[in-house]
Amino acid sequence: MNLLAKDSKIWQWAIFSFIIAGLTGFLYRMGFVTSLPFDLNLENVRHAHSHLMFFGWASLLPLYLIKVRMVPGYHAAIGVKLMKGALWSVLVFGILSYPFFMIWGYRSVPVGETFLPLSTILSGLVMISWYAFMVGYVITRMKKSDHSPNVWFEAALVMLFISSLGAWGVGTVEMFDLGGPLFGKALTHFFLATFVEGWVVLVLLGLISESLNLNEEDYVISPTILAGLIACGAPLTFPYGISESMMDLNLSVTARIGGVLIAEGVLLFLYSVIQRKEKIQKIWLWPLALLALKSLMQLIAAVMPADLWLSEHGIRILYLHVLLLGSFTLGVVAYMSREAELHPVYFYGLVLSVMLLLISLIWMTSLWPLFLSGVWIYTAMAAIAIVPVFAMLWFWFGIRRAIQKL
Repeated sequence: MNLLAKDSKIWQWAIFSFIIAGLTGFLYRMGFVTSLPFDLNLENVRHAHSHLMFFGWASLLPLYLIKVRMVPGYHAAIGVKLMKGALWSVLVFGILSYPFFMIWGYRSVPVGETFLPLSTILSGLVMISWYAFMVGYVITRMKKSDHSPNVWFEAALVMLFISSLGAWGVGTVEMFDLGGPLFGKALTHFFLATFVEGWVVLVLLGLISESLNLNEEDYVISPTILAGLIACGAPLTFPYGISESMMDLNLSVTARIGGVLIAEGVLLFLYSVIQRKEKIQKIWLWPLALLALKSLMQLIAAVMPADLWLSEHGIRILYLHVLLLGSFTLGVVAYMSREAELHPVYFYGLVLSVMLLLISLIWMTSLWPLFLSGVWIYTAMAAIAIVPVFAMLWFWFGIRRAIQKL
């Protein structure tokens, strides 16, 4: 029960960030139905939604779980203090960046007699906080003789570091006007691809392996090799975010190779889990199934023409939500449910809300029949977008009650 200790607030702030980001996603969908209040810009709202989900949920919560797995209780060592301080820094700077993304996006903000890109600066401070956590992790790992390293978590931290280099590169390119528009766009998608396909996927596999108590002999291939396949493939998939008109054959082939490597690593992991089906609790079936769906979509994208699948905006949005809202969010919630010995009804409420939202995203893709389309889609999507927020609030209420009983 140490992972969700009563005196810890980090994981609750992570849930709060998810809820605010979810409400922002709802606001974004409402922008297609009616005008937004305060003349908010749709693109800025989308940036606020995605960055808070990345900083406050998809990076903060896994980092917290990695930290408490390594050091369950209070410890005065410098490395542990550094990790704990870094977690709070990620939280504070991530939340502070939210209003600046919401109102100004990436534009500079008037500060006194000058203009500063505060959203970018605060994002940079989040990444520096990631580095501080990594330094604390390395120090603690070197001094903690009884620590058994998790190859998935350590590969994930490497991917988190590599992804941040792409973000720094974007700032450098803009500051010194290097390259052309393709160069800056490529670096942006390098960050996104490495973060999502590297950090998120690997840390999720680490949580699954921990929860199912998988040992080295449980894998059909060494987990180090599987993690290596994903880590090598993740940065290569950045061209999927670039418009088809800006891509050449080399970029297309690079993205496809990266997708195959990631899908191969994930599917071999899933096969290893299925081989040990006696270890699988029922709540893990949903995250595992959505991981399989994500890998199938990736393999299809590798063999389909360039103008289809992940290059299509609607399908790419669906794919990202299958991974981030589907397998990742349900995966960490399943992990927390197990730790709190929570009644499964709270988890399945979230599953239902996630599946409804994923189905609604299909309506905006070429997979949905044209004759069934209409203006009703935008209203329905906005209504469904709020459902995961209520489901997460209900889960938060349930897990707090469960902890108090333990």
